[in-house]
Order: sequence, then C-alpha cells, then structure tokens
Amino acid sequence: MLPTLRDRPAPPRHEGLLAASAGHRQTAVSTWARSALDRSNTLLTLCAPVDADLASRAGRGLTALTPEDLHATVPPAELLQRALPDADEGLGILVWADAVITATSRETHAEIEAALASLGRRVSVLCVYDRDGERDGAGIEHLDLAVAGHPDGLREKRLALRRTADTLYVDGEIDMSNLDVFATTLRALTDGPSPTVRIDLDGVTFFAAAAARTLIRDTAPYRDRGSDVEVHATPHLTRVLQLLDIHRIPQLHLSCRGVRADPM
Repeated sequence: MLPTLRDRPAPPRHEGLLAASAGHRQTAVSTWARSALDRSNTLLTLCAPVDADLASRAGRGLTALTPEDLHATVPPAELLQRALPDADEGLGILVWADAVITATSRETHAEIEAALASLGRRVSVLCVYDRDGERDGAGIEHLDLAVAGHPDGLREKRLALRRTADTLYVDGEIDMSNLDVFATTLRALTDGPSPTVRIDLDGVTFFAAAAARTLIRDTAPYRDRGSDVEVHATPHLTRVLQLLDIHRIPQLHLSCRGVRADPM
C-alpha cells in the first residue's frame, strides 16, 4: 500500500509517481484513473498506455496524445489547454514522463510539467516516472525534474513527500532504496530564500541511519549560510535522532510534539 500524505488538499491535484516496478505502476495508475472516473472526470493520456478495462470505462471521455502529437506545430502546453473541458466537469491527465522525455527532451517535459501545474483546480494530474532497477528510467536519471515538478505530492513505493515553500512533509519509510529521493527533495527545500525550513518526519515509520546522514549532508550548504533547519519527529524517532546527536549540530533543531529539544 502506498503511504498516505497528511494534510493533503482534496482532489483534484498534481502529483508524481516514482514507479518501482511494472506491478507497482499498474496498481497506482489504475487506482488513480478509477478515482478520476468516479469523480466523472474525462481522461487525457500523454504518451501513456491505458488498459482495456479503463479504456472501456472511460469510453468517449478518453483522449490520447501520442509522442507524434508532441512533434506537431502546436506547443505541448497549448495542446493541454485545448483539452480542458468547456463545462465545469473535471479532467484527469495521465503523463508518462519517460515516453515524453524520450520523444522530446527533458526541457520540453519541464515545460509540460509547468503547464500542468497552472491548469487549475478542475484538473487532476498523475505524472509517472520509471524507477525500475533494471534500467535508468526518468525517476532515476531525471529525479530532479520529478521532485521540482511535484511539490504537492510525490510518491514512491514506500515513501510520500509534500513540500511547501518552507516545509517538507515526509510519510513512510526512508531506506537505502529511496535515499536519493529524500536527498533531492532536501536540496529542493533548502534552495529557496526562506531563513528557516521545517522537516516534518511525524509520519515516518522507518528512518535508516543513512537517512540521518543524508539529512545532515544535504542541508549543510543551507545551514552554512546561517539558516535554520527545524526537524519535527515522533517521540520514538526523536530519541533515535538524539542518540545520533543531530540536535547538537549547529543550525539544526530537533523538536517533538512541538517541544524543542535543544542541545545540552
């Protein structure tokens, strides 16, 4: 089961999926598409296959844009705008990032992600990035794009992330398989002008020692500028982090249930 993000806004939304395998991808996409159809959304796929069952359910409410469509004279962002329904009903858009990047470029995909984020609340978007260990999919090779394009929600098999201008919410498990996702998201969080950022680990059920090292390493450039990093965690995880002396690191502050654990 995918981890659940806390404090999520109600759908529709724009989120990314880092698919760990074909089975993981199919389950997540089917769940998302059925939810969109249950909300009476029409469906638009961008370089993405849809199984026969979902195609049958969507019927004439399904529009498919192929890689060839991306090479038309009309810019991809305009193609997406044209797909918006005229009435007040919603639109679900399924994007296959690997196929888009292969057919065009990472720059074109970044433009598409930006256009998707501006389409408004009637649109629910799922962008799929392949992280299959047997090949270097977009979820590995272009992980920075996936992180940058989906602050509202980025899901991996055991990890879910949501990022605001100064807060990162983390749910699930952080281990060796997704350290790169955690590290890339930390760098995105600390790349802004805010003098303080907050990392909310209250929904984390497993936090490897390597994750603690990643947290220290990838927030170091930000803290070296004199900025503060506040880490909020459960009582259990707070005790673990204290044993690792995280709360003694300059500009890094640990709190539990709103009670700050300052260095002794």
